[in-house]
Amino acid sequence: MIDFIICPNGSVWTFEPATEAAKEFAATALDIESWQWLGPAFAVDHRVAGDLAAALGGEGFILAE
Repeated sequence: MIDFIICPNGSVWTFEPATEAAKEFAATALDIESWQWLGPAFAVDHRVAGDLAAALGGEGFILAE
């Protein structure tokens, strides 16, 4: 099962937590500001998106584009 759906959109990438575990992790372990949320996904700058994806994978989450 996919935990986070990643959408690279140029300079802004979105990460959508797709499972309850991913939603809980995003809410408690990630420092996401309210303005970063775009519907069910949160947005990050492309310069940190790769590192965030690697960190999420390191936590054992399954990622998909």
